[in-house]
Amino acid sequence: MAVKKEKKEKSLNEKKPKEKKGGSLNIAKLKNYFNKNTFLGITLVGLLAVVVVYVFIFMDYTERTEIVEAENRDLKAKVNELQEYADNMEMYQSEISEMKTAIEDIIAEYPADAREEDIIMLAVQIQERNAIAYDALNMEAAEGVYTIPYDNVRLASIEGLDGELTFAKKHAVYVNTTNYDNLKTVVEQIFDSDNRIGINSIVYAKNEENGTLEGSIDLNFYSAVGTAKEYVVPDIAAYLSGASDLFQSDKVASKNNVGEENGEETQED
Repeated sequence: MAVKKEKKEKSLNEKKPKEKKGGSLNIAKLKNYFNKNTFLGITLVGLLAVVVVYVFIFMDYTERTEIVEAENRDLKAKVNELQEYADNMEMYQSEISEMKTAIEDIIAEYPADAREEDIIMLAVQIQERNAIAYDALNMEAAEGVYTIPYDNVRLASIEGLDGELTFAKKHAVYVNTTNYDNLKTVVEQIFDSDNRIGINSIVYAKNEENGTLEGSIDLNFYSAVGTAKEYVVPDIAAYLSGASDLFQSDKVASKNNVGEENGEETQED
């Protein structure tokens, strides 16, 4: 019996196929290899997706957010500025009213125009009150000094100013002979004139023979063109026939000599 069992086991062992050494190990390695590569691929794809999302979506939204925040800051600053204007509206309106009044007062001092008639009439008025003899009256054409555009004038909303406003000047030189006392009165009379007059220079030299002052007064007659005013021609009808002694040189010299004689007599006394 024992011999039979051994024979059976031997026959069974012979029928079993021989297993190849290392077969199961190679399959496991392949599986691990593919699993690792698959994981790496998925990881790379995921990283690429994150990069794409970050570059094209997140950064875009970040830039938009920064732009919106900057706009909000600008709007907030504008709102604060407007709020400040609103809070001080009453003060601003009061200041605007004061400025308009000041502008109207300044413009009121300027005539609508300055012409040759005004220069001649000033000479006549001065001669009526003073001992002064004119050697020459030199005049130049009027020229613009400063122009305010219509857009700026319109924004001011001042009654009577409906267009461009131009400040002009007309140059005149009075070459004359007078004395010191009369010269002081002449200057005072120029400043009191209804015209807007600026004194450029007063140049005189003393005539040693008769004690008179010989020289000139250099003036600018200013005007404002574009106001509601109209030019008024000075009344010179009474002077159309001319004066008997327009330059009055004899009168100036005689008056000055009389003053000197009186002064000498006073000193002698």
